Amino acid sequence: MKKTLLLIAVGSLLSACNSNYVPGPNVRLEPNYKYHKQKPNLRSTMAPETKWWANFSDPTLNSLVEEALASNLSIEQARERIRSARFSARIVKGNYFPTVNGALAATAAEQTVWNRNTAPGQKRKVVTDTSSSSATLSAIWNLDFGARPSAEQQRALVEAQKEVLNETRLDIIAGMAAAYVTAQGLGREIAIAQKSLAVQNNTADITKAKLEAGSVSALDSTRAIAAAALTAADIPALQQEREQAINQIAILLGKEPAAVSNVFTKYRPIRFPRVKFSEGIPADLLSNRPDVRVAEWQLKAAMAGIGVAEADQYPSLTLSGTVRAQANVGTKVASWGFGPSINIPIFQGGRIKANINLSKSDARLQYLQYRQTILFAVQDVEDALIAVRSEQTRHSRLSVAVAELTKAESLARQLNESGTTEFKDVLDAQSALYSAQLQLAISALQVQINYVALCQSLGGGWYGDEPVMKEDTIKLAN
Repeated sequence: MKKTLLLIAVGSLLSACNSNYVPGPNVRLEPNYKYHKQKPNLRSTMAPETKWWANFSDPTLNSLVEEALASNLSIEQARERIRSARFSARIVKGNYFPTVNGALAATAAEQTVWNRNTAPGQKRKVVTDTSSSSATLSAIWNLDFGARPSAEQQRALVEAQKEVLNETRLDIIAGMAAAYVTAQGLGREIAIAQKSLAVQNNTADITKAKLEAGSVSALDSTRAIAAAALTAADIPALQQEREQAINQIAILLGKEPAAVSNVFTKYRPIRFPRVKFSEGIPADLLSNRPDVRVAEWQLKAAMAGIGVAEADQYPSLTLSGTVRAQANVGTKVASWGFGPSINIPIFQGGRIKANINLSKSDARLQYLQYRQTILFAVQDVEDALIAVRSEQTRHSRLSVAVAELTKAESLARQLNESGTTEFKDVLDAQSALYSAQLQLAISALQVQINYVALCQSLGGGWYGDEPVMKEDTIKLAN
């Protein structure tokens, strides 16, 4: 069936609370994913509250995720951006409230007059007190049609920053899980290489002894030594990758790499996660994926921006008033004044119309971005689903290969000891077994990484207690 995507106009106000979240634009997507697989025993789907990393059954991973959510610097930056957006919203909202100012003034002064020609009995010096004081209270209130859409726009921008925080939380959770399983998976690969190296070194020692006894050729001895050297060369590269994964864990925790070096002195095998949920349907992504929710709130902000621009077409009313009290020596004066004024845009050189068209264009761009974000979200899930299932199949087949090559290596040794096969067959069997074991370990790690990618693409696990979220921003639109 040809894929369809219909997006209609923005709906009612959105709720910041996850449990009451209703997508704004009405969206119709395909009923199932391309790689949908019926799972009759799984009724639950991935949700923002799903702690999918707990399916690894690793207490260390669980504690690392919790620590990262509390101390990661990217998350802290996202929290601060919410506060910054709130302050900006309050500044804009304040522009539509009355402004009241008061002023107090006082002057102490006197005037002295010297009279040269005075009649008898008159004072030559006359001093007059000219002190004065005044108090003024003034108020001004600008009323226009842009107040409501401006408040809605600011509220949408605040909510968008909240969803950015949710998106950051999900990125950090997935990043921590991927880095942790990578560190442990590489530890498994190092252990395999070290074990294989021990076997190959032992084989090389045996070959040397047989060479001295004349039962094998120099070529066999050289090949045994070379095989051990090649395996030994794999170990430093694997150790480097593991250390880099551990460094990434430290950064996600907001720490220096040296601060977590003691946590990973030895690797711990991680069990395969059991997928205890269904992938659901594409429509679930509209409420589960934080990046889709970010795009949705940005679209709503752009739509409100059209209303802000259109408000410039209409007259604006300004109410202003002043109350003044003044006192001089022997006199007191009180006065007041109040009067409205109307500002009517008559000719603006096309500025207002161009600004409206610009706002509509911005909204159209946000609309297209919203559509594209949804398509990318669906693609992420489709890619993750096929990756999980393909790698699981590959891992299953590699397991069979390792089991058979283990038997082959043992049989080659027995046949060589009985003299019915050449020593070259032993070396070939050991090399094939080591290669298959390493591929199996790499595949096991990839299965786990693909599981993490699937959970992230479905938008699961980001919901949590964030005090910065709790301030009510609905009042910004009132």
